[in-house]
Amino acid sequence: MHSRLISLLLAPVCLLLSLSTQALVVLQYHHVDDVSPQSTTISPAKFLEHMQLIEDLGLEVVDLESATRDILSGNSQHTQSDKPKVAISFDDAYASIFKNAYPELKRRNWPFTVFVNTRPVNQGNRGIMSWEQIKQLVDDGVVIANHSVTHAHLPTIPEGLTLAQWLDQEILATQIELEKRLGKVGNMLAYPYGEFTLAMIPWLEKHNMLAYGQQSGPIGETSHPQALSRFPAAGVYADVKSLKTKLLSLALPIEKSQLHDPIVLPENNPPAFKVDLLKADYNPAGIQCFASSQGAIDTKVEKINAGYVLTTQAPKAMNGARGRYNCTVMSSQKGRFYWYSQPWQFF
Repeated sequence: MHSRLISLLLAPVCLLLSLSTQALVVLQYHHVDDVSPQSTTISPAKFLEHMQLIEDLGLEVVDLESATRDILSGNSQHTQSDKPKVAISFDDAYASIFKNAYPELKRRNWPFTVFVNTRPVNQGNRGIMSWEQIKQLVDDGVVIANHSVTHAHLPTIPEGLTLAQWLDQEILATQIELEKRLGKVGNMLAYPYGEFTLAMIPWLEKHNMLAYGQQSGPIGETSHPQALSRFPAAGVYADVKSLKTKLLSLALPIEKSQLHDPIVLPENNPPAFKVDLLKADYNPAGIQCFASSQGAIDTKVEKINAGYVLTTQAPKAMNGARGRYNCTVMSSQKGRFYWYSQPWQFF
């Protein structure tokens, strides 16, 4: 038995009780097809399994933007019940979304959001929806939102541009074009590749724009509006059994002011992660963090004054261009886990 689980079972019950356990799980898809890049594709048959699981669990499928803004403000005016809530999103406006996902979602009368790169649509790229198809989605109540002009790597600012000019060029220009072509669209951004920096946040706040990454975890009241999490649900993440756990997950409450900058320089790899824990119905002794490709890592929770502080760090440098730390702990609610994910980008 895992040593941390043993400590959880033996530790005195010292649940941190306070914050609402309301959570929004957001699923992220790209291609819904049988023939596409494996890492970003889910087959139509598997996609139907996901939709059936949502139905079988009795979840409430909600509009992404209104539900996000409600939960961040502590309201629930756009939801119908106290059921766990899920929102469905797609990146890149692939034609397979229109062909294979849209009919199933329309049949169920479920809302969803498509994040669009404008240049591929304007160029008529193969495998991308046309403006006519996108307009049909809008007329049917689907929300279209911002995924930049070119699917640029936003942390890499071209020489000769300021950050503000770069975001104006990639994000503001997309918002203007979407509104001009489609009318009302979502005031939301899905970061290309899920990557961002803390320096981008003031620009996004100025435009009141919600921004979503690709780090896993649900959204809760204390989530950062410009670092919102989504669960990738394609490729290796399409497994239905693990999806059930994710759909029922809760947001581990960590004050948004404690958001760490995702950028990690070589001298700071592996990155250190330290945050104060806010109150909720879990035993802090049971928290376990995991690092990409390294599995469970040493996780310390110390009681300091009236609160608890979580500290963790991977034992060795992380490889690749990006990674994350995922921290989870059992809730007192049967079958539900609290979850927090910190994304990293290695330069």
